[in-house]
Amino acid sequence: MRYYTAHFPRALNRATAAEGEGTLVTSEALGSTILVSEGFNWLAFFFSIPWALVNKLWFTALAMATALALIVGLPEIFAPDWRIRAVLLIGYAVICGFGSNDWRRLGLAQNGWELVNVVAARDRAQAFLRLAYLIDDSEEPEGVRQQATPPAGPRLDLGPNPGFWS
Repeated sequence: MRYYTAHFPRALNRATAAEGEGTLVTSEALGSTILVSEGFNWLAFFFSIPWALVNKLWFTALAMATALALIVGLPEIFAPDWRIRAVLLIGYAVICGFGSNDWRRLGLAQNGWELVNVVAARDRAQAFLRLAYLIDDSEEPEGVRQQATPPAGPRLDLGPNPGFWS
């Protein structure tokens, strides 16, 4: 199960809030929703600077290019062997992969997008459906719900587990 953050344009979110709390969000609001997943981003791992440019993160792309230039340029001055260069480049790629979705959220917040909700779902399509049902305040159909509620029967506790060593 993955977590997705849902972002609406700030102006559209305020307009729907001004109409009233019970007002249903229009299809325009759901159509302009951006879902950003939590976790590692493989595209940013392999293509960091183009990924930042596609997502309109100009300063992030500039910082990535500067960091990459330092990683490539400084070893020329200090003349380390190929192992140190490989470790630096892999470390750069890992940092880009883990931080990319957070940088995208930050860029969305600075460009007028507002965090509306966090949705847990199997994939992006199911996250969009769950967000629509959360906003609509209606009951989720059984096909969308991921986990069943545990039975309310008594819990049998047999004491501490002796484990492997008994």
